[in-house]
Amino acid sequence: MNKLSAYGVVIIMACIAILIFVLDIFVQVGAGERGVLMTWGAVQPGVLNPGLHIKMPIAQRVVKLNVQVQNSQAAETSASLDLQDVTTTVATNWHILPADAEWVYQNVGNEDALIAKIIKPTISNSVKAVTALYNAEDLIIHRDKVRGQIEDQIMSSLKQYRIVVDSANIIDFKFSPQFAQAIEQKQVAQQHAQQAQYDLQKAQVVAEQRVVEAEAQSKAQKLLQSTITPEIIQQQAVAKWNGVLPQVVGGNGVIPMIGSISTMSSGNK
Repeated sequence: MNKLSAYGVVIIMACIAILIFVLDIFVQVGAGERGVLMTWGAVQPGVLNPGLHIKMPIAQRVVKLNVQVQNSQAAETSASLDLQDVTTTVATNWHILPADAEWVYQNVGNEDALIAKIIKPTISNSVKAVTALYNAEDLIIHRDKVRGQIEDQIMSSLKQYRIVVDSANIIDFKFSPQFAQAIEQKQVAQQHAQQAQYDLQKAQVVAEQRVVEAEAQSKAQKLLQSTITPEIIQQQAVAKWNGVLPQVVGGNGVIPMIGSISTMSSGNK
């Protein structure tokens, strides 16, 4: 009975070993990954594409690298051209060239090593180098240009490591409280200056309009004076007469001003 029990244990152990051996033959590389085949610790040429692959049990193993787009974000504090401290937060999208996954692993290491030794230092150096080319205020004014230069520098530096930079974006600029306050005060002063300039231009327009109106009125008055004659004035007076004779007070009472009426009447003939 003991022999049968021992024999059964051996059979079970053998089956488990065979199962492990069989399962260890196969390896699956997922979508968005590339496999690096290693034999007794040595990297083998070429990469394993997504799918099911066969390897030698125990002697070989497969290291998988992510070749999808990854994002690394870093906040770097450095000095601008005018020696202002500025913290620039940059987000960089990058990926490993799928065909060069084997080279990356052999020369750099896995993804963690790649990020720690290559990606982050490259981003840091690029941000500091570009930031030093601009005054602090110009970093804000020329934000897109600064972003492009940082992206170009990161791209150029990572190319030798078989890393493709898809994009680099500036998330934020942070300055010292004193500088931020100075920028705010300058913006307020500029707004006041712009308002004053607008008010001045408006006053000039109003003054010019008044000059034009005055000149027009002066010309109209001169034209009117040149066309009005004594006869026209007399006719206008007759047209407005209400039929009551003008009178003056004399020593003997009220005396009608016949002369005035006769004059107006003769003017109407």
